[in-house]
Amino acid sequence: MTVIKNAELTAGNSFTQNQALGLLTELVPVSLNNINGREIQTTSAKKLHAYLGVGRDFSNWIKGRIEEYGFIYEQDYINFDSPNLANQSTESVQIKQWKTKRGGDRRSKDYCISLGMAKELAMVERNEQGRAVRRYFIQCEERLQHIAPQDVRKLRDQLKARITAANDFKPMCAALELARAEQGKLTQAHHYTSESNMIARLVLGGLTAKRWATGNGISGDPRNSMSADQLKHLSYLEQSNITLIELGWDYHQRKTELTRLSQRHLAKQLEVAND
Repeated sequence: MTVIKNAELTAGNSFTQNQALGLLTELVPVSLNNINGREIQTTSAKKLHAYLGVGRDFSNWIKGRIEEYGFIYEQDYINFDSPNLANQSTESVQIKQWKTKRGGDRRSKDYCISLGMAKELAMVERNEQGRAVRRYFIQCEERLQHIAPQDVRKLRDQLKARITAANDFKPMCAALELARAEQGKLTQAHHYTSESNMIARLVLGGLTAKRWATGNGISGDPRNSMSADQLKHLSYLEQSNITLIELGWDYHQRKTELTRLSQRHLAKQLEVAND
């Protein structure tokens, strides 16, 4: 695979940055893929590694970056067998495809990574290739926003709702722990689970988040695959539950009130949808 040298991207060179960005569409193609139920723009980590001209071998490089920067499986990336057969041995000879020492084909593992992860990987290489590929990924995002603005707004809405829901869950757990401590009770893991399941059932049609994910073939954190409306509903109930816990309401009282609030929330959402 061709790698554009640093000198080719400098100002005044006949090989312009626009030409480099155009070539990137072939070297590091971007496509829409499904990661854990989310349709997002992705690229091949192996092709990105080759373009960036990284000195380390691919396997150690990608594993090291994932560990160093805390990228999350099925959120930032997934694994798959690369369609390109890689030479796994110095004794191999390339004829029409790479062969292992034993004579069989061996596919090397690749990673399907989100554009956010790809941009960060490009930035940390701190070379001209990295800066060029980051600009390219930004252009891809802008192009998608121009072509499919509704899809982009939907993704951003889901991300915003996901962050809000994450910010509400911990305070709810903290409020529950404090309320029980004031009563001289120890809070254990199952207490948090019961609280979470109570709210999830109101949002997910009577199912816990775990059962809902299993029924929909979803792996990983179920919240990552919930719609923006589901996450907003969840967040609303978690915020309400914090207030009820602080007021000293017991579990059954809170469940009754949260059920009423949930129904009111859904009714309002239906009114908005029908307007």
